[in-house]
Amino acid sequence: MRIEFANFYHYYKVLTIQIILWYSINLYRLFDYLFWMVKNMFNEKINILLVDDRPENLLALEAIIEREEYNLIKAYSGEEALRYLLKYEFALILLDVQMPGMDGFSTAKIIKTREKTKNIPILFVTANHIDSKHIFMGYSVGAIDYILKPFDPMILKSKVERFVEIYTLRHKLQMQSNDLEEKNKVIEYMAYHDGLTDLPNKRMFNDELSRKVIKAKNSNETLGLMYLDLDRFKNINDSLGHLIGDKLLQLVAKRLSNEMRMDDFVARVGGDEFIILLPNSDREVCLEIAANILNAFKQPFFMDSYEFHLTTCIGLAIFPFDGEDSTVLMKNADAALRRAKEQGKNNFFVYHSGMNIQTYRTFLMQQELRNAINLGQFSLVYQPKIQLPSEQVMSAEALLRWNHPTWGPISPDEFIPIAEESDLIFEIDEWVLENVCKQINLWRNAGFPQMRIAINYSAHHFLKRNVVNQIKKILQQFEVNPNQIEIEITESAILKNEDIVKQAIQQLKELNLHISLDDYGTGYSSINYLRDFPLDTVKIDKSYIQELTNPQKNSHIIVESMISLLKKLNIHVVAEGVETEAQLSILKDFQCEEVQGYIYSRPLALVEFEQYIRNVKKREITEITSSTKHITENVINLNSKDEIGINRELLSDAISEIKKEYSLSTREVDVFSLIVDGLSNKEISEKLFISEHTVKNHITNILSKLQVSDRMQAIALVYEACINKSNA
Repeated sequence: MRIEFANFYHYYKVLTIQIILWYSINLYRLFDYLFWMVKNMFNEKINILLVDDRPENLLALEAIIEREEYNLIKAYSGEEALRYLLKYEFALILLDVQMPGMDGFSTAKIIKTREKTKNIPILFVTANHIDSKHIFMGYSVGAIDYILKPFDPMILKSKVERFVEIYTLRHKLQMQSNDLEEKNKVIEYMAYHDGLTDLPNKRMFNDELSRKVIKAKNSNETLGLMYLDLDRFKNINDSLGHLIGDKLLQLVAKRLSNEMRMDDFVARVGGDEFIILLPNSDREVCLEIAANILNAFKQPFFMDSYEFHLTTCIGLAIFPFDGEDSTVLMKNADAALRRAKEQGKNNFFVYHSGMNIQTYRTFLMQQELRNAINLGQFSLVYQPKIQLPSEQVMSAEALLRWNHPTWGPISPDEFIPIAEESDLIFEIDEWVLENVCKQINLWRNAGFPQMRIAINYSAHHFLKRNVVNQIKKILQQFEVNPNQIEIEITESAILKNEDIVKQAIQQLKELNLHISLDDYGTGYSSINYLRDFPLDTVKIDKSYIQELTNPQKNSHIIVESMISLLKKLNIHVVAEGVETEAQLSILKDFQCEEVQGYIYSRPLALVEFEQYIRNVKKREITEITSSTKHITENVINLNSKDEIGINRELLSDAISEIKKEYSLSTREVDVFSLIVDGLSNKEISEKLFISEHTVKNHITNILSKLQVSDRMQAIALVYEACINKSNA
């Protein structure tokens, strides 16, 4: 009985020791894990994974390789090691080969198949009697090296340190690479975005425009381009400062972005200039978006204690109708923006050549202008300036005329703006100066009375640095005295580029050219111009002269004050557009020095001008009526008020003829007439009190009957009919 009890006691004692040992081992593991977790939370150390099923081996490894910068994590099985590898990043794995359950080879194989862990170096720890087959097995599953038991502490420590150095270096390189990549992203973002509004900038816009044009071509789609410019924004910067102006631009950018559709693209390309791309948008859609933008700007902008009421002008061009590449499309949108600003603030203008009958004519005219000089279609006429009270002619103004073989005479008011938009104005103005110089030489050789000839120079010239050298070169080429040439500059040209124009005028004065300020009174009429610019002559605009006899306009008071001021400043005064005896009498009373207008002479062709000068010399001034008709009176006019373009009566006859030829119904003619006038579907709907859907159906039927594919081709038929009728 005692023996049995002793055996039981011994068994119980052994079992108790085993239980205590098991709990001790697991409690050690738990505390070890918790301790590692705490350290890892507060220290960025290098993780090294030690894998062995025997605690004493792990303690030995830890004792040899432990360093302050290492975080040694111990796993007691392959399964536990794999769990750690899912959670943490390790620099190195020391893996025992012979373990119960999942051995080292199986564990290594799984480690190397995982994307996250496949590049972690593995050092196998094994007995020194392992055969070559097992060594080969280890290398085949991804081992880097072997550490044989019993291991040399120095060798083990050295190998671990080398692998840690490699890991540290790789980690640093990766961090540097990530940092560089982030900085590159920031730089790239800054390079393609506006720093103030965070919108895409001009560089990104150019790339996007090229991509969208190519896409539109390949997909046979339309693409709208809007060019926006804020009205009078410079006044805000000048009065309140750029800080307020910048904040206001940020609000404008946000409001524009809110008006965009998902695929639309808005960019800031200048100080107060924005551009919007409208993919797969025809003319009607673009017009609707433009109207929405103008409506959005009707709401004030609130900032701090300020309330701003801003307006904007929009120029719109549509691919492919207004340009088949990004350069032409952008240029035409810019031209449309300038037209919108000319028409007034808070407005938009469509460049689309098929917009209406007049813009179709403009489109054709731009093409014809390029050949006008080479084909000899330009000519000069001369309008004398009459000195008062002697009524002698000491100078004249050379005016350009375009005699088109099909369209007949075309007014400069119509083709000069087109020439400025297409940059043909530079070539045209040089042609004018060269021909004036030639004529001065012919008059000199023929003994004709010498006089000064005035030439209108476009404002665009003064934005070019070589304008003065070009003029000087032409004068030297034809050996003309600069005193015989007068350069007329409009007030609007000074207004837009004051510093540049002032510098150019000073250089022209150094050449002894006569400088005139034309159309004075049409811009800001700034007295500073009279004080700061070296002007020889100021020409008072005809709008004041023609109202001289109207007491309600007070023009006579303004003109009298202008003449008095200019004479005191020793600036010669010319009154433009004098047409009646009453106007002339008032100007004589005001002691105006020189007049120009139809009361003395209309612009005359060369032969008639020479005869006029001879008559003046003979004191035989007579108004030339029968032999010298006004060179532009045969121009096809837009309406009965002698505006530029197509005569309304002629246009109505052309549409009636098309109605008969193509069997258009009365309602279709109503719609077609409004198409020719350039109205949108929505505007036609409101005008005729029908739905937009009905308008679209009518347009479809009209285009089908006319056998054309779009509005532009339909308008071309009308224009051709107008030309045929005018030539009949």
